[in-house]
Amino acid sequence: MKTKAQNGFTLLEVIVALAIAGFILGALFSLLGGSKQLSWRSEESLVRSTHVRAVTNFALLQNEFRDVEEILEIDNYDIRSIGVLADPLRKTEPMLNALQGFEVINEDRDEEIIGSRWIQLNLPQ
Repeated sequence: MKTKAQNGFTLLEVIVALAIAGFILGALFSLLGGSKQLSWRSEESLVRSTHVRAVTNFALLQNEFRDVEEILEIDNYDIRSIGVLADPLRKTEPMLNALQGFEVINEDRDEEIIGSRWIQLNLPQ
């Protein structure tokens, strides 16, 4: 009696192939999902750093001797003047400008940026 050669796969081979394909697809989907979350966090960091730069630039322009129109619509940051920094000792005429410190504070994220800007002094002529 002759036996016929089997054509096709056994049920066990099909189940193993489906399990391997499932593991590969699961790993691929988790990798794609993780990269999407990373891009969203990256975009959020870029927007936040752009806001910080805009507020810092505005703080550099703003002081009590210049009228700078308040055009920023970013309410999270508060600009506070620290005060005039110590002047160097000069034996000649007084300085017309001084360095003033400022802080940019975001209380929501507990961030604080400290910088300095030039201001014009009101000296008697």
